[in-house]
Formats: sequence, C-alpha cells, structure tokens
Amino acid sequence: MKLTKAEFILLSMTAIWGLTFPVIKNAVANVPPFAFLTMRFFLATIVLLFFVKPKFNGKNIKWGIIIGFFLFAGMACQTIGLMFTKASRSGFITGFLVFLVPVFDFFIFKKKPSVFAIIGVFFAISGLYLLSSPEGGGFNIGDLLTLLSAVFFAFQVIFIEHSTTKYHEDTVVFFQIFSTFVFSGITSFAIEKWNFVVNGQLVIAIIITGVFATSLALLMQGKFQKETTTVRAGIIYSIEPVFALIFSFLLLGEKLPEKGLIGGFLVFLGMLVSNFKIKRQA
Repeated sequence: MKLTKAEFILLSMTAIWGLTFPVIKNAVANVPPFAFLTMRFFLATIVLLFFVKPKFNGKNIKWGIIIGFFLFAGMACQTIGLMFTKASRSGFITGFLVFLVPVFDFFIFKKKPSVFAIIGVFFAISGLYLLSSPEGGGFNIGDLLTLLSAVFFAFQVIFIEHSTTKYHEDTVVFFQIFSTFVFSGITSFAIEKWNFVVNGQLVIAIIITGVFATSLALLMQGKFQKETTTVRAGIIYSIEPVFALIFSFLLLGEKLPEKGLIGGFLVFLGMLVSNFKIKRQA
C-alpha cells in the first residue's frame, strides 16, 4: 500500500496545484483572468523548451492541441470561478474530477475499474464533500464554473494517459501548454483590456503557476501518470483540496473546519482502499 516513486511525484505535484488556488484568487483580483492565463502559459512554454525536445509530428501535435483545449477550458472556468467563490471551496469542487475520471474512462475507453478502486473513489467523494463545508450562500456562479472546469480536467487526465502511452510524451506536453497559451492569448486580446499594473505579487503568482504548477508539474504528469492507473491517479489528485484548504488558511485566513479534518482523513482512506487488490487463488 506504499506510494510508488511515480505516485509520490504526482502527490508532490498535487501539493503545488493546491497552492495555486489562493495564489490565483489574489492575482485575478487585479488582473483579467485570460490575461493572467496568457502570461502564465507563455512563461510555462518558454521554461518547458529547456526541458523537452518536441518532435513536429502530426499525431503528436494533434493530441497536444486536443489536451491543450481541455486544459485551457478547465483553467478558464476555474480561474474565472475563483473570482466569485472561495479558494478552499473551489478546491473541493475541482476535486470532483475524481468521480468523473472513472466514469468518463469507462464510457470512452471501456476501462472497468476494480471494486476497491470504486470504493476508494466514493471514500474520496465523501471526504471532498466534508472538506467543502459550505457556510451559506448557496451554489453560486463561481461554483458552477468550477464544476464545469472539473469536467474539462477529467477529460484532460484521461487523454493524457491515452496519448502519452502511444505518442511522444514531450511533444504532447509541450503542445498542450503552448496551445493553452495561444487559446488564452486570443481570448484575452479579443475581450479584455491590458491596462493593469504589474507588481511583485503578480510576478510571484505568474512564476509559481507558470513554472512550478504548469510546465514542471505537467511535464511530471506526462512522464509519471502512465506508471499508475487512471483511478489511482485520480485519487491522488483528490488530495488537491486538502492542500488548497491548508494554503487558503495560511495565505487568505480561510478557516479549516472540523469537517475538513474528517474529510481529509476520508480522502487519504480512499487512497489506501484504491491500492487493495484481490488475490486470486492458483
């Protein structure tokens, strides 16, 4: 039941993603969302060129652009949603992809998850529900956009596994990020005004999200997600709300309720249960 090296790297990457929730929420308070995404993914594209050697092959590029579309759509909905909802709440709703991944994986690629994997997913969903601990306000537009982002991210997770096991992973990862930069830039210049002030807080946010949470994290995702199952990867990614809650408390002062602690335990329990296997008799 120990994490493999690949799964530990995915967990570390998930911690960085959890940090981005309060960081992005602070950033989009003063910067248009698509402008922020454009700068983030431009920096990520430049950094990635130092680590990968993309091959300009049609199928490799095609899958990179396809995944990039889902990444762009997910990031756009999540970033705009953070303008209207709490960072910790956004972390929970984004984590709903844990449920969506095995469902979409089954219908698209006919992959049937194990019994323990299904049980683990439901433990994670229960934990994520408790982690949200919403206190009034109902289901707002920010929550709806974040839920939609979870749908796009679920497709991204599935297609990453499908493409990186068949095609040149460096090329797929590079064009995923580059196409997200292009989609963001086109959208930003079409509907937004670049009249904001670039300050130290914005620069730090772009570095954290562009370098660590985008180029390096997605590169690791492309290299190591294929060394585990889609469901187990989804369970690991479900820890993201735990980190989002912790960092939101530290950076934004959002309180960590008792239900959040119980929810975190259930999420970790989901990870353990998903590792169980039925031993077959010889």
